[in-house]
Amino acid sequence: MSTRPGKLREEHPTPHGETPYSPTSLLRALTADPYSVDDLREQEHPAGEATPPDNRATRTITLLLALLLGFVVSAAVVDLRYDAAAEDSPRALLEQEVRDTRAEADQLEERQGELEAQIAEAQGVVLDGTDDRSAEELAAHEQAGAAVAMTGPGIDLVLDDSAPLPSSPGAGPGAVNRVTDADVQIAVNGLWAAGAEAIAVNGQRVSSTTAIRTAGSAVLVDFRPLSPPYRITALGDPEQLRTGVEDSESGEYLADISSRYGIQLAWEPGEELTLPARAVGTLREATVPGAEPEPAPETPPTTAPDDPLTRQPDSAAATTGPDQEDPL
Repeated sequence: MSTRPGKLREEHPTPHGETPYSPTSLLRALTADPYSVDDLREQEHPAGEATPPDNRATRTITLLLALLLGFVVSAAVVDLRYDAAAEDSPRALLEQEVRDTRAEADQLEERQGELEAQIAEAQGVVLDGTDDRSAEELAAHEQAGAAVAMTGPGIDLVLDDSAPLPSSPGAGPGAVNRVTDADVQIAVNGLWAAGAEAIAVNGQRVSSTTAIRTAGSAVLVDFRPLSPPYRITALGDPEQLRTGVEDSESGEYLADISSRYGIQLAWEPGEELTLPARAVGTLREATVPGAEPEPAPETPPTTAPDDPLTRQPDSAAATTGPDQEDPL
């Protein structure tokens, strides 16, 4: 039977029982007449069925919508992950706690300033009715306790960390030797011994009860963290203070840490230095002007514990008076 190009052969069984749509029959048809594939497409999709339009505008709009949807989804996921990480980060929680604590401390300091002003006003009213001796004693006590600001000539002793130490080639920056709380303590004690009238470290007034300690890599003065450089300001004769420190054991120690560990040391004299007052501490002792001091309470004598080997009966321990009869 003759065939035409573009037309499939008539359906009839093959010698091996194959149908026109069996795999082997289709392969033979493709090899013999490639145009017959178009006839198969026409049979699967008749001309009457509508096919979706396929143009450049539709593809462009679809691509833009897909990109926009992907961008929105990605931004939402990143935002959620960032918020979750920020809420769960221990560092973020600690930073927030530090900010809250500082705000609370600032409020307390403001309230403390108001109360100190009220106390000073009440003291002035009381001292107006007394002699000058009471006012002089109060001023001396306030100066000794660093309760008032002071201004006068003095000198600054500046301690700073060392410069980065040399490191091996190709490595990062070298280590840095830090100023410790012991260094600050020795410098402050040296200035006191040299005759300083008042001392402050980075604006924090130092008194006889001030604690200079360390926490991690920070130096604390009265539990307030300070950062280098540490400027130790002392009021007094600048030359006398510097000479007194350099000729003492404190000066030898400072020179040693400067030469061995690279701690930076500098002296800066000043004609008019101002030291702030220290926060009022706990009241330990107070007296009323014009009143006699109360005598100290007598301490009762301590009695040794009874020893069963040396203890005597009450009758034998009692003294016998002239009116008492001898039991014997």
